[in-house]
Amino acid sequence: MGRVIKLVIYYFLYNFVFMGVVFGVYGFINHSADMPQSGPVYFNLSMWVQLLATLAVGIHLLAWKYVTRKDLRLDFPHTAKVLLVSVVLIVGMGCWTNYLTELTELPDVMEDLFAQAMNNPLGIISIVILAPIVEELLIRGGMQGHLLRQWKNPMWAIAVPALVFGAIHGNPAQSFFAFILGLVFGWVYYRTGSLLPCMLMHFINNGTSVLLFHLSGGKDETMTEALGTTGAICLALVGVALTVWSIWYIKTRLIPNQIVWKETPAPVEEVIVSEDKEQA
Repeated sequence: MGRVIKLVIYYFLYNFVFMGVVFGVYGFINHSADMPQSGPVYFNLSMWVQLLATLAVGIHLLAWKYVTRKDLRLDFPHTAKVLLVSVVLIVGMGCWTNYLTELTELPDVMEDLFAQAMNNPLGIISIVILAPIVEELLIRGGMQGHLLRQWKNPMWAIAVPALVFGAIHGNPAQSFFAFILGLVFGWVYYRTGSLLPCMLMHFINNGTSVLLFHLSGGKDETMTEALGTTGAICLALVGVALTVWSIWYIKTRLIPNQIVWKETPAPVEEVIVSEDKEQA
């Protein structure tokens, strides 16, 4: 758990640091100590903070070898079929999890913020491209990969990062959905040993959300509002069927033999700290 906690701290620390940097540069350029607290300028600065902090987290994970090339491999069995079925899996999940989220009526405290982000180029880049890549590097690669090698029970090694994945979104409605997605992403990573199927599913999920938002004219419609109660239930049931079939097909037909998770060398920074302790 030590590494999980450390990586969570890094995640928030980079956001805090770049908030200071971006707003500090803004104040320097405008020769003012008064920072915007709301409005378009504040939102654009916040988008730059999010984009730069996300990039920094990704670079940190790769540079210090929390994630290696093995985590980005495409040599798992039936590669093309697994990627294709992963697409079916995330589409199916989107159908029933969105409807389940509607039924729970959890508060969406960031609805307005995401609406603004989906209308902002920096926001779209962060949501559709950077988030799927960096969040998978962080949650699945940096956290789950380590726990799978350390813990005997893979269920907990998948569940703990999924909980972190839900928590860092900071929005009750989104966190619930993210936790369920995290479990499935984690299972796919556990079966394949590769982050690429997870990144693909994450990209499709986020990209679909942005696309549907714009196709609806900027209205964040629920499935019931768009399709009616009967239509929403039918689509959710189809999604459940696709989800069950996809998981069954990957497990029994494509990757029936589980890969062996073995301990790999510690990240560079952990090796340095260990050496410093020995010298002391």
